[in-house]
Amino acid sequence: MSAKKKEAPVQDSTPVGYGKPPVHSRFRKGKSGNPTGKRKHGEADRAEALIRQEVHRLLTVREGEAVTKMPALQAVIRSQIACAVKGNVAAQRAVVKLLQDREAEARARRTEGTANKKLSKDGNDIITDEELMDILSAARNDKS
Repeated sequence: MSAKKKEAPVQDSTPVGYGKPPVHSRFRKGKSGNPTGKRKHGEADRAEALIRQEVHRLLTVREGEAVTKMPALQAVIRSQIACAVKGNVAAQRAVVKLLQDREAEARARRTEGTANKKLSKDGNDIITDEELMDILSAARNDKS
């Protein structure tokens, strides 16, 4: 056989491995690692987008003989109001609170943010039974 030994391939002085990509595929000097400038969307952004998509998804709802399509949010609000009308006190509170919040926001927009927020002291108040009854009796008096 021959006396020549096979020579080992010449290796670069830069090691290649975890966190050390080959020199030819590394970022070039002066180039950004994010050339398009798009930001990564976090979990909260994805969850918010998913919720927004589901809330606006059209559902088929049957009311008696009529079949209508409406966004899921509208169907939920209708269901909540129907429960409130049937006497569900928790649903009544939720509907009244929702209405008060919307009216407070509209009032704040009309007065350009200087409206008193006396409906809610800390934003998480729960309406008592007496307050609910006062609101409902005032609404009945307004109708007649």
